[in-house]
Amino acid sequence: MEKAKRTLGRRGFLSRSAQLVALGSAAVTGGGAAKAGPQTQQQSQATTPDFIIDSHIHCGGTDAWVDEMVRMYRPRKAMACVLTRLNNMDLMKKAIADYPDLFVGYGYVDLDNQAAVREVETFYKNGFVGMKFHSPQKDYDDPSYFQVYRTCEQYRLHMLFHTGVTSRRISDEPRLQSASRMRPMYLDTICRVCPRATVQGAHLGNPWYEEAAEAARWNPNLFFDVTGSTLLKLIKLGRLERLSEVFWWSSDESENNPHTLKGGPGAWDHIVFGTDEPPSGLPGNIERFQQMLDANHVPDAQRAKMWGLTIAQVLGIDPKTRRLTPRKV
Repeated sequence: MEKAKRTLGRRGFLSRSAQLVALGSAAVTGGGAAKAGPQTQQQSQATTPDFIIDSHIHCGGTDAWVDEMVRMYRPRKAMACVLTRLNNMDLMKKAIADYPDLFVGYGYVDLDNQAAVREVETFYKNGFVGMKFHSPQKDYDDPSYFQVYRTCEQYRLHMLFHTGVTSRRISDEPRLQSASRMRPMYLDTICRVCPRATVQGAHLGNPWYEEAAEAARWNPNLFFDVTGSTLLKLIKLGRLERLSEVFWWSSDESENNPHTLKGGPGAWDHIVFGTDEPPSGLPGNIERFQQMLDANHVPDAQRAKMWGLTIAQVLGIDPKTRRLTPRKV
């Protein structure tokens, strides 16, 4: 019985998602999808969701940052999954205790650190429910990292991986880092090696969007956020609807297509909201995400899941109370 509960089955995922949509039926207050193209601020306010989870934001490390988060997120009815280094763990623990309806704790460890497994365990013991990984010295699916991933799977810690291009400063100091080690298809391996885990790729694998989508198509436990420069780029080019070209399948696709996962979720079920910016970036990210939804004519019920209900289901958050339910290991 416990194994069945812990397994993110393809049909179980769909049924639980439907239950969460019912719980959050008021999550989107707007009507049907609008025509593609930029929206005015008035239009954006008319469709602002009532339940948001920012699935990707970094801890600012100060009390002032916590205060700014409260000022920016609470009026917009948003929660935040905060990626936290070990030296900021106590700050985030206090923030979670003070504002349990806002903050959700994720750890942040280096895969090449010999203490990585111990750090994962430390975060778990302190109530954190996810882990972030970035800039490995080997490909993400190198077997030397599997013990870290299996530890996350054992403790039911949601795993968030940076995928695609990575930022850098102009410098003459060498650094062993490459986006090629963080291609989204490596997450396909991890999802198969750790089938009971839930995995998220950041930035939709920019620029490997098709690779990210095809990896997701075969893995019901794989999700992607669209943070970073992707939406800025597609808005600038007038090509927001391009995402429909890569997220092309529906949940019942396998009825007539033997090359699609039977009983698996539809394409947009794999997309979740995030910012990867300072707290002040929340309004702009909401606006851009809304434009993306409109340009691709995503139905309201599906939008509710993308804004927050999908991650709520993954983490065990009650959309009504905005509280994290303790999960059994």
